[in-house]
Amino acid sequence: MIVPTFHPTTFNALNAEYIKAQVKHNGLTPASPDMTNEQRLVVLVEEVGEVARAMTYDESSHDKLVKELIQVATMTCAWIEGIDQ
Repeated sequence: MIVPTFHPTTFNALNAEYIKAQVKHNGLTPASPDMTNEQRLVVLVEEVGEVARAMTYDESSHDKLVKELIQVATMTCAWIEGIDQ
């Protein structure tokens, strides 16, 4: 059986985005134990909204969509990290 894995470029992009978010928000990301699940949801929904906007006719581009999807995935992973702490 073949076990699918993510491409290393994807993991690198997630890690880079997480570091960027940590710096930008002074460590207050969904991974932070100081955030509630409600606050984490707000962060994630805001990122999903940016995906939707990247798909509109006047802003649609492959690069913008990928960038926003990476941000959604990063904040989702950060939330998981926060729950597991």
